[in-house]
Amino acid sequence: MTNPNAARVRDGLGFRAVFGVLVPYTNTIAQPEYDAMRPVGVTNHVARMEQSASGRSYGTMDEYRARLARGTDYIKRAIDTVLPCEPHQIILGHSIDSFRGGLAGSDEMKRDLEAYTGGVPLILPSHAFIAALKALGVGKRLCAITPYWPPADEQVDLFFKDAGYDVRKIIGMKRPRPVDIASTPNDVVVAALKELAAEKPDVIVQPGTNLATSRMAVGFSEWLGIPVVSCNAATYWHALRSYGINDRMDGFGPLFSEH
Repeated sequence: MTNPNAARVRDGLGFRAVFGVLVPYTNTIAQPEYDAMRPVGVTNHVARMEQSASGRSYGTMDEYRARLARGTDYIKRAIDTVLPCEPHQIILGHSIDSFRGGLAGSDEMKRDLEAYTGGVPLILPSHAFIAALKALGVGKRLCAITPYWPPADEQVDLFFKDAGYDVRKIIGMKRPRPVDIASTPNDVVVAALKELAAEKPDVIVQPGTNLATSRMAVGFSEWLGIPVVSCNAATYWHALRSYGINDRMDGFGPLFSEH
């Protein structure tokens, strides 16, 4: 599908690319992490997606499953607010729904949203993980650390199995509210990573855009001797490379420095 904004007039600051970014109301991590990875000449323009209020818990597991089964209308309402700036690409800074329905469900979400944008490409975190793992050349034994509860972890498990990975273990940290993901204590993350490393995986992935691990994942990888791939780093890397921007940078691991 042709991007209708590919030939737009060069932007004064985004003279290489203008990216739309969609994040949930409660997300305080994706935007600053994406901005930290933004090369000169690329600009990010954020719209917020309707989500449960920050003061609400996830409720029962049945309520949680029902929220995970929602469609894409909430994403489309946010797209409506970012399309007028004529972005070259739109990044979905919300990962769990991009895993819904396995690989086929993720592909269908991309088709649905790109039909809605009229051809402006959508970058999904689920697809970004697959591109990142291929670029890194890791093996198929995979573990995951998430901020989620079991129904969401089931979606992550199905997606990676559909993509051909041997999912050894997923640890969901069961954060009580969406906004609380951003304040996950480091010792909780470290304990989960140690437990996953005992499974001897080839790679550990970290779904969840409100968990601040883009820089820490580099240290975790060195400490464990196992690649740890952050959701936000993989997603923004994929957005840049998909648009032909191949700048190398340090501080965010081999994806950015070598691929």
